[in-house]
Amino acid sequence: MRVTRRSARTAAVATGAVAALLLPAAGAFAADPDPAPAGGDQSVLWRNVDLADGALAKVYQDGPGRFSAEIYAGGSLVDTLVSTDGRPAYGQYDGQYGGLHVVLRPDGTVRSWVETAPKPDPKPTPKPDPKHAPDQRKNTVRLPDAKVTLPDGSVARLFTSTTWPRVELTQKNGRSLGSLDLRHPTAAHHGWTYTLVDAGKRHYELTAVDTPRQGAGSRVYDFQGRLIGTYVAQKA
Repeated sequence: MRVTRRSARTAAVATGAVAALLLPAAGAFAADPDPAPAGGDQSVLWRNVDLADGALAKVYQDGPGRFSAEIYAGGSLVDTLVSTDGRPAYGQYDGQYGGLHVVLRPDGTVRSWVETAPKPDPKPTPKPDPKHAPDQRKNTVRLPDAKVTLPDGSVARLFTSTTWPRVELTQKNGRSLGSLDLRHPTAAHHGWTYTLVDAGKRHYELTAVDTPRQGAGSRVYDFQGRLIGTYVAQKA
């Protein structure tokens, strides 16, 4: 524990007071002693200063141009700074919000600041390995733009695209019969021939043509699922 000059002075005064009480009673009638020489320095509380982390500095003026500061944290005295010979006094402590720095200037003013510990760099988020990344396209199901029930009872689902139109053919039970695109535009089922036709200007049609044995009729659908043409063969 640090013993300050004020503590020493206080102890001396208390010791003198006890000694005076122990003197014989006759001493009380003795001649008065010579007065103590004047001119001794006396510490005077000059101001209280709130420090940056909530601690307290009590600043005393110890004499002409001399100051000291008692540093209290949590109600306890942790240090005493003394500014002498026109030089500042400096202290560093572990404060409530980080490292506390205190400077007592020769004019009795106090400056304090808190130096926080640097925060660790956050761990970078690992990037997924492209080799093991899930293929989002497999989970993406595009709905058809139109659906048509064909003359033989099968179903055509029409997918419109300016670059790659296609037709998915299925039976009533959903079993696939194949697909039509610009590279493979024709398929047959139950005597009907289905063809994807490029009508020009990015317009496409689906034609259904019956065999001559079954009447050689035909139907034409656009990619909005509308029946836009019908042909019925004339019987001989």
